Amino acid sequence: MVKNRDADIFLSILDSAKKRFCRYGLKKTTMTEIAGDIGLSKASLYYYFPNKEGLFKEVVSQGHKTLLNEFEGLLSSSVPAEEILQGYLEKRLNYFREFVHLNALNLESINSLKPVYARLFENFRKAEIRLVGEILAKGIATQDFQNLDIAYFSELFIAIFQGLRHDVIIKKDTINITETEYSLLQKQYESALNMFMKGIKK
Repeated sequence: MVKNRDADIFLSILDSAKKRFCRYGLKKTTMTEIAGDIGLSKASLYYYFPNKEGLFKEVVSQGHKTLLNEFEGLLSSSVPAEEILQGYLEKRLNYFREFVHLNALNLESINSLKPVYARLFENFRKAEIRLVGEILAKGIATQDFQNLDIAYFSELFIAIFQGLRHDVIIKKDTINITETEYSLLQKQYESALNMFMKGIKK
């Protein structure tokens, strides 16, 4: 994170980079384009971020932090655990739609990209598993859910919905998701959640 520098410029860079990465992906985005979007010289951009990879990592990290904060907000609410899980999935699906290029990179990072990207996405996955575990624990405490193996079912929950998202990407030659595909994914989410809930509710 940049210290003692112009915060407005820093945030403008992140905003421009996010739009570029989300629309075109990492490989097709250039530092020149990002700088041009906000009227910044390329040299000035490199002052804040020495390379595109570092900028990409910061964009992804900020997105993850924002989403995790929203999840924490759901968890601290007084609504039943089942509704919190539903809210989590809605936010996760919206994030997937907005950052579909980054989710595609998640697939690539497991096998071929630099370890730093794989760690970035893996740390986020672990944070999601932890939060889902806390939601399940809340449901157990209120006796809405059975006495579960929280670690097992948390990881299973994340794996199910991650698999559905990845299936959309794997089947496509391009990354853009159509309304039809998004609607189908929503229905798959609903069906999978219903099956999952039937297995854990008392």
